[in-house]
Parts: sequence; structure tokens; C-alpha cells
Amino acid sequence: MTPPWLARQTADDVVHAVPLDDVIVHEFTPDCPCGPAPYTTPGGVVLTHASLDGREHQEAP
Repeated sequence: MTPPWLARQTADDVVHAVPLDDVIVHEFTPDCPCGPAPYTTPGGVVLTHASLDGREHQEAP
């Protein structure tokens, strides 16, 4: 089983999807060292943070 993710709303139109228990502690900012990728949705922007433990390669699509 891969470690969980957290979704946190930081502004009315911004949500961060952050991997928990990762190699680093992620910052809830666009300047996080992992280089979060922004995705525009009808409700705003989702910033998806990259894990540094490689869990994306182990998760089902």
C-alpha cells in the first residue's frame, strides 16, 4: 500500500494535493521544492505536488 495524499484548500480557488510521509515536508505554496504542477479546473487551480519517494510509479492510474 502506498502512503496517503492530502488535499488542502489554501485560498478560495486554490487546492494543494500533497503526498504525506514523503522524503521532504511539502510547503503549501507554488514554490515548494518538489515543483508542483498546476491544473486549472472550473472551480480554480489544483497544485499537484510531486512525491520524492516515487509513489506515483507504484499507484494505479
